[in-house]
Amino acid sequence: MPFLPAAAQDSAVVARGWQASLHYGSVIAHSNAVANTRDARPVGIELVKWRQQRGQSAFDICNCYPRSGWMLSYYHFNNRVLGQGAMAAYLLEPQYRLGSRLHFSMRGAAGLAWGSNPYNAITNPDNQSYSTAIGAYLLYGLGLQYQINSQWSLQVAGNFQHISNGGLRQPNKGINWPTAQLGLLYSSQPVAYYRGARQNDPTLWRGKPWRKDIAVFGMAKRYVNPNGSSSRYPLGGIMLQGSKQVGRTNAVTIGTEWSADQGLQRRLDADTTTEGNSIRGGLLVGHEFLLGRFIFSQRIGVYVYQPNPYYDGWYHRWGLQYRFARQWWAGFNLKAHRHVADFVDLRLVYSWQ
Repeated sequence: MPFLPAAAQDSAVVARGWQASLHYGSVIAHSNAVANTRDARPVGIELVKWRQQRGQSAFDICNCYPRSGWMLSYYHFNNRVLGQGAMAAYLLEPQYRLGSRLHFSMRGAAGLAWGSNPYNAITNPDNQSYSTAIGAYLLYGLGLQYQINSQWSLQVAGNFQHISNGGLRQPNKGINWPTAQLGLLYSSQPVAYYRGARQNDPTLWRGKPWRKDIAVFGMAKRYVNPNGSSSRYPLGGIMLQGSKQVGRTNAVTIGTEWSADQGLQRRLDADTTTEGNSIRGGLLVGHEFLLGRFIFSQRIGVYVYQPNPYYDGWYHRWGLQYRFARQWWAGFNLKAHRHVADFVDLRLVYSWQ
């Protein structure tokens, strides 16, 4: 089928379709505790129902064609300890035109994962990677897409994927696995990409002031006491942040956060050899991908106040948030120390600029 001419006056062109992909990769044995996963070679299949804005209005905002959708995937890890996994996630994938048929894309997804073989003290004591059947799932990837015709495209991509339960139960070293991906996309409507020039000044972002954010976050964190029983305790905190846009879809951030963790307090109470409290405070710097109503963030933090001996002096955070009103955002965020997840929190953010 021949390509359709792009209609520059149509500012709301939306295509919809499906994508099927095959994945092959390897598991990163990031510590001695998970050395028994070193030989794992995950093989997976992925199905995505997607929608993509291909009109001028979307192109003017980000010089790209934003694509989003829902993703289902299945993996066999080819390792007796890890078993099998299934994931359901929301996918964001902006595309950037490299030529008339070739596009570059960034893939980001977040959702839930199911594992068939979690840690069990009797039946599966060797699994230090995950101890709950349901956990959090994150994906980040880069890809190239070649448009065969107006309805079919071929994609190759490299992905980094992660599963953990956010510290809800131990052991929780997590699964980290990169994959190579080969995918075939079908568009149910032969909608062409807008090929004209950007109508907005691409340097407008340079005049924007810092965006200021204040966020409250929290979750119910599980603590397992020395006799093996567990309970959930509240964790809550506040974050203050400034974000400065440095490109059409990129921003740098600096901020601080403070939290109180009652699960950590119970651990300190049970440890008669240690003194301290459950308050932690840190300074963070990071980066944001600005994707319309979505922000995908990555940050590195250093503790300035941490009166307990259980954690490293630095940590990292990964987050996804959605703007549901003019100045209000909601989302979730993963906090980890090196390769071990601490917790996943839900947050509400108020922003002004």
